[in-house]
Amino acid sequence: MEKKESPFIPAAVLQDFSVRSFRASGLSQEHAGWISDTLIQSELRGVGSHGIVRLPYYCKRILDRGSNANPDVRIVAQKPASILVDGDNGLGQIVSIKVMEMVIERARTQGICFAGVRNSCHFGMTAYYPMLAVKSGMIGLAGCNTATVMAPWGGGKSAIGNNPLAITVPTNKPYPLVLDMAMSVVSGGKVRLEAVKGMKIPIGWILDEQGRPTDNPADMFPNGTLLPLGYKGFGMAIMIEILSGILTRAATLSEIPLWFDKTSVPTNLGHFFMAIDIGTFLAPEAFKESVGRMIDALKSSPPMEGSAGIFMPGEIEYLKEQEYGQSGIPVSPEVLKTLDGFAEKLGITPVPR
Repeated sequence: MEKKESPFIPAAVLQDFSVRSFRASGLSQEHAGWISDTLIQSELRGVGSHGIVRLPYYCKRILDRGSNANPDVRIVAQKPASILVDGDNGLGQIVSIKVMEMVIERARTQGICFAGVRNSCHFGMTAYYPMLAVKSGMIGLAGCNTATVMAPWGGGKSAIGNNPLAITVPTNKPYPLVLDMAMSVVSGGKVRLEAVKGMKIPIGWILDEQGRPTDNPADMFPNGTLLPLGYKGFGMAIMIEILSGILTRAATLSEIPLWFDKTSVPTNLGHFFMAIDIGTFLAPEAFKESVGRMIDALKSSPPMEGSAGIFMPGEIEYLKEQEYGQSGIPVSPEVLKTLDGFAEKLGITPVPR
């Protein structure tokens, strides 16, 4: 299919539309702002698969009562440096922001805090939450289990989630180090976005329902599967399943429904979050300077032939954020058409062009 030009929409315009959509769906102004910020930050960082394209599904979960619009996010077990939190079936973004704030606050006094979360839902871009720790001058970690959309290493059918992991580190550069990765070759959201656009995908991303490689993203639904990032990606997915699911007594593996498909059903997803107070170990400025020297040493390595250069984890996303903050965010005509249709259902003004 011929690729159509994507109009550029200012971030503030998308943020306003998102807030209006969530308010019309039943969220408070505060929570609508929270979840909208996670979507727009995803767009600004070039992670459109976790951005505005997912808005209708989150709203529908509230409208269909699959997620609680005003969850009582509470600690159910704790020690000084660890907490277990029940998300009260809230949207994952609302639950996760609240829990990350708890973790950061405890890390200020304990030096470190780990939180396990159960009874939550899909939380969008994983890096958003440990980046909150970076804003407080801390190292942050986050992970989550998901519905079974990925094959085990050597398998041909979905059996485990593409469970994401994000780690963020403050630096003395304009950008923090941000590692944000799913354990599949590519996220399911990216495949869905390419399907919406009607585009082909590289062989090696997914298998169809017969377990065969395919370049058609639509073949993933309903019975295709993502491929793991090798044996190591499969192994990491298992460990994240344990930390976010088994440890927290959340749902695991096939117990987890697809959050965007069964929008009237609670998902009971599990998450984990961690914040590390750098000052417990050394002066924060000395730490950032040391990380900066490491970055400089790595960037001084001669580039391979044809390479555009050496980029640190999160650097490309930072550059994209600077670019899109000025130019606006490119939103494909297909996504805008979907948003227009959803706006009509909600009875709100669509995204201005």
